Amino acid sequence: MADGVDLFFDRFDLQIGSNNTYFMEKIDSAQKVILIMTKDYKIKADNRKNGIGYEYQIISSIISKSISSNRKFLPILRNGSPEESIPTFLQSFLFLDMRNNNTFEKDYITLLRSIYEEPEFKKPQIGKKPDFVKLSKAADKKTIKSTDIGELFKLGRDKKFVHKNLGEPQYDYGLIESFWSHGIQIYYNRHSENVDGVLLKRLPSGVTYEGNLLGVSLGSSFAEVKSILGNPINWGLPDAYTSFAFYHIDKRYLTLAIWRNKPDKDDSDFKIGSIYGIAYCEECSALSCEPIVAITIEDIRAGRNSKFLEKGLETFHNVDPNASFFHEPYDMVPAQFGIFGGYFVTVAFRESKTILVFWLYDLGWQSFVVRMIANRGMINENK
Repeated sequence: MADGVDLFFDRFDLQIGSNNTYFMEKIDSAQKVILIMTKDYKIKADNRKNGIGYEYQIISSIISKSISSNRKFLPILRNGSPEESIPTFLQSFLFLDMRNNNTFEKDYITLLRSIYEEPEFKKPQIGKKPDFVKLSKAADKKTIKSTDIGELFKLGRDKKFVHKNLGEPQYDYGLIESFWSHGIQIYYNRHSENVDGVLLKRLPSGVTYEGNLLGVSLGSSFAEVKSILGNPINWGLPDAYTSFAFYHIDKRYLTLAIWRNKPDKDDSDFKIGSIYGIAYCEECSALSCEPIVAITIEDIRAGRNSKFLEKGLETFHNVDPNASFFHEPYDMVPAQFGIFGGYFVTVAFRESKTILVFWLYDLGWQSFVVRMIANRGMINENK
């Protein structure tokens, strides 16, 4: 029920004095019926014993009317072999195998997709007849292999490799390049100029990266992500619409931006609870600055000692860590390079209009600390 599915369940809906037969006859009006198949279920169904036998008669009658297009009855094998647990009439139907408790959450997502009729693999719409002249010309051009783009996710490659496989960037900011043709932004290390971060998202061209990174794709639900990666090490909650899920995998950061509410201006095709941005980077990449600041703010909100605050220094300058504005929604300006080293991230808290600057420094070019949080006054709306 937590995932938006209302249900009729005998343990919930039958009380002393309830009519058991009437309850089972609700099968006819239900949108979906989940059949939990066990050895005991097969025996009672095939032999028409007790309530299960009567229920099975109703199910058989309904299915026989739409045997080639059944989407209503969802058979679940919970224990025993198919021969031992699936009633004779249902053995020719596809079933969901949920016998392995170790894959239960992943299997549950598959079941949820069936209930909502949102299959993982959707049949594409029929396109237009190809322009064979253009098609022939395109075939003569060098194509980009997905395996080559996958090499970028190993990080550490140089610009020459990137340009060879992605072409020329549509925007070049020096150490950040946007490739609108692929839905990718590439971040380069300021010292080595090799790739140290990759950002996958919907770019202004309308192109969305369609592959996956560590098994996660744009548009995936967070339930799917959890079944692959488990729980994040921390969260960032910048506003009412976005959550940042933060993972630390093999000394690299993976940050997922998730819709948690519908924005005022619905400019996205993605659903609530789905991923709309994926960032993967080294610990000392400029791309890691924003999630580190988001986590630091969450630690301050909770009154925790953040592991990112540099030890032995007075980090807060004209800033009260107990100030109420820390609990406000905020907007964040992407990391910028500091003149004397390090990076700074500007955060504007919406209600009080307070502006804070978080200064981050890379220790030994390996990991970041927040060295200073400074108050820069308030937003001047008259400018």
